[in-house]
Amino acid sequence: MNAFDRLTAILKGNRRDIDRLPAMSSVGTYTLDSMEALDAHWPDAHRNPEKMARLAAGLSMLAGLDNITVPFDLTLEAEAFGAPVDFFEGQVKWPTVKEFIADDASDLRIPGDLLSAGRIPTVLKALGILREEYGGEIPVIAYVNAPFTSIGSYLVEPSEFLKWIKRAPEKITQLCNEMYPRYAEVANAFVEAGADIITFREEGASLDSISPRHFDDLIKPYLKKMVALTRAPRIIHICGQCVSGDLELITGMMECGAEAITIGETTSMRAAKEIADRVKSGYPIGGNVSAYNVIHNGPVERIRDHVRVAIEEGADMVALGCDFWLETPTAHVKAFVEAVKEFGKSPYGR
Repeated sequence: MNAFDRLTAILKGNRRDIDRLPAMSSVGTYTLDSMEALDAHWPDAHRNPEKMARLAAGLSMLAGLDNITVPFDLTLEAEAFGAPVDFFEGQVKWPTVKEFIADDASDLRIPGDLLSAGRIPTVLKALGILREEYGGEIPVIAYVNAPFTSIGSYLVEPSEFLKWIKRAPEKITQLCNEMYPRYAEVANAFVEAGADIITFREEGASLDSISPRHFDDLIKPYLKKMVALTRAPRIIHICGQCVSGDLELITGMMECGAEAITIGETTSMRAAKEIADRVKSGYPIGGNVSAYNVIHNGPVERIRDHVRVAIEEGADMVALGCDFWLETPTAHVKAFVEAVKEFGKSPYGR
């Protein structure tokens, strides 16, 4: 069974059909090691489709990861909507916006041809390259920084945006209602270009920042609409805390209608699975191995232990809680994959 069949079977709810669990990341797949090995460094790989495709596939080629993911940063959509981006020329740093451009929906200017704006054409070309090279063999994930996080982190000044949650939630509702169809348009273009799976990253929507009521009122309504507007298997990813005592977001995430969710290391996999099984038995959840504390820091035995625990607690996809840490050694990624192969064999004898 190849990586494509393995992961797509999970997302279709056919866990009995797999040979083992996938070792994957629903978010970023890049490291300094892979940049060096494949001559695809930042910031060039953010803007050159050939280098983007090489770097995205790097950890699958070098370490056996069960998926490929583009793009590599969370400013892509904000840039397309007009936010100026600093790529830190001559350095390897995550791009960030130079200034925030919106106080309310009236400040936003939607490009007439959104799919030609910013670096969206670069991602579309990279996805075409990846489909040509790996289609049907290794699943290609494209992620979209979903509206609450994208707007509240890169279009509106973040501390001001968080104040609106209590003081002016109608401004958040207005912005998200105005913008979510545009984010869905980008997701569908990614699928058309070559993505097999879409991840909606809504990392600003964890219990670290909001309450379950805020999630239900401000975020879930448009995420449900985005899922309804988009094609291909979809994953909703929140890397912050999703279960805390009696408070939880797992139910709300599932109710958005995506085929799976992925969670970070601050959320107990056991608790998340118990909640999920009460809502819909067998619903796929990926996670929750720490990208920094475990995969980056190691050592190998610690990586193996955390993978084993994630599997024992019910992970359907053994995934990183967030993007690979840039300085992660390739040997640690290989150890992660090998541990999933060791502990994640199907109990059904395939």
